Amino acid sequence: MSTTPDHPAAARQISTEDLLQALLPDTPAGAAPTRTAPAAEPVLDVAQLLELARAQGALDASRAAVPAPSAAVVPATPTNSGPIVPRWAIGTAVASVGLGAGSLLLGYALDLLATGAAAVAAGISAAAPMLLIGAVLVAALLGRRRASGGVQVTQSMTQTVTIRGRR
Repeated sequence: MSTTPDHPAAARQISTEDLLQALLPDTPAGAAPTRTAPAAEPVLDVAQLLELARAQGALDASRAAVPAPSAAVVPATPTNSGPIVPRWAIGTAVASVGLGAGSLLLGYALDLLATGAAAVAAGISAAAPMLLIGAVLVAALLGRRRASGGVQVTQSMTQTVTIRGRR
């Protein structure tokens, strides 16, 4: 393969008129074209065709026909039927993909854990004033209950010790 084309085109510039003529239809959209009588086919002989081809540069003398390869050159069976890529390269590729995916999953899990901890801390900090007010109210109600003259149970014990001696 080369950078020069095998079949060079004539050095002709396409003008704007040529482009518009190729892109825009001759009839308005939707209008049925009128049928014209078919043109008579031009009659060309081989000599005229060869002369026309030489004039266009298709039959350049510097371009020789490439001979077709013989059947003996092309092997009937492939000579090397082994793997194209070595096994260690495949194993390395699979291991690297696995390590990359595992590290991504670990990173996502840590990110999710940190987001959850931040959400819990934000919830506690938002509810802290309400929890403090609730604790004060519970302590006040319990203290008031003790101060009121509700039912009280009192138990007292009296012990008398008498010592008798022999004298």
